[in-house]
Amino acid sequence: MIKKMVMDEDRLKEVLGFAKIGLPEEEFPEVLERVNAVLRMCDDMQELDHDNVAPFEWDVKKLPVLRKDEAVVWNGRDEFLNKAPIKDGDFLRVPRIISLSADSSEDEFGED
Repeated sequence: MIKKMVMDEDRLKEVLGFAKIGLPEEEFPEVLERVNAVLRMCDDMQELDHDNVAPFEWDVKKLPVLRKDEAVVWNGRDEFLNKAPIKDGDFLRVPRIISLSADSSEDEFGED
């Protein structure tokens, strides 16, 4: 019998730390339930009879369909930039999701 997989709060904190993902403690129960639902599905799949199922193989002998590598002019740049909520010249500003230090004094956009 295969051991059932379950994630607990300590393991979740460890995984979030490895991935550098911040998660408020009040969201832990919901995330744990979702993760454990996926793990239960994996457990259910382990119990299926798969003796007569051939392993999946990618046909590497067949060459992929090739297309010509041609430059295409795209005129939507300015329209795209105009829809950005925050921009800096010709660049989009996005929030920093990984800080370089544990107690960073920078705001979410990487500015002091």
